[in-house]
Amino acid sequence: MLSVLIPTYNHDCVVLVDEIVRQIDELGLEAEVIVVDDGSTDMNILAENASIEQTDHCRYIVSPNNVGIARTRNKLMDEARGDILLFLDSDVFPVREDFLRLYLDASHDAEVVVGGIDYRRGKDAVANPLRLSYGISREVRNVTRRQEAPYAAFISSAFLISRKVASAVRFDETFDRYGHEDTLFGADLQKAGLSILHIDNPVYHDNTDSQETYLSKVRIAIQSLNMHSDKLDGSSRLLSLYERIERLHLTGLFSSFFRVFRSRMEANLLGPRPSMFVLGLYKISYLCCVMRL
Repeated sequence: MLSVLIPTYNHDCVVLVDEIVRQIDELGLEAEVIVVDDGSTDMNILAENASIEQTDHCRYIVSPNNVGIARTRNKLMDEARGDILLFLDSDVFPVREDFLRLYLDASHDAEVVVGGIDYRRGKDAVANPLRLSYGISREVRNVTRRQEAPYAAFISSAFLISRKVASAVRFDETFDRYGHEDTLFGADLQKAGLSILHIDNPVYHDNTDSQETYLSKVRIAIQSLNMHSDKLDGSSRLLSLYERIERLHLTGLFSSFFRVFRSRMEANLLGPRPSMFVLGLYKISYLCCVMRL
């Protein structure tokens, strides 16, 4: 049995659920779809998502409080009845109409399967140029490139995992803020010697954050990296870069750079043509700030 598991927070995922149910019915699968709402505050979205409960194959569970993505994913694992678990973020959508079949075909070849991520282009692209630029330049990778470093290329937006593995390797619930819980999960899979197969079966990431909201999430993710630096040592490229800067005794310089040039960097990142070079400087200089606190 296949369990499709969707954590959501303030995001309407009815269209995604309808597409997954369509593919389940087309394939004649024994399957369930479970959506867990992590304490959403938008009443309109809660009302829209409530219709999922009436959809075939579906269960819709609303948590009374926001507990974070790691704990919500673990709850989904516990609720699932299937032998095969397919995690999907609520703001993704399958690129291919045979999305489920491709995942199921690959499920026999590895303990974890990752299909990849893509972004819509042109008039259908997300309205946030910062998120779109970062996604296309840093997250969109072909299968060959992802398989060269399979654990580092792990993403939690869409992945398949066997129940047996899911019971042995779980998301670390101390990650109760945005960012890096999937980095650690990928590292834990590697430590456990579990196989990851990357396939060409992407989802579109239909992110609806404004540029300001996304930049705020960047800072929160860096704060999370700081809080969990002991667990993430060797797993985060940004943290490895910080450690090189620290060995050169330059963290004070980078920290001062952030304080002096923050407004200029943010003016670029919140503008119509954000620079990924500036975003990189913003991240590492902010990390140097928070690591020195």
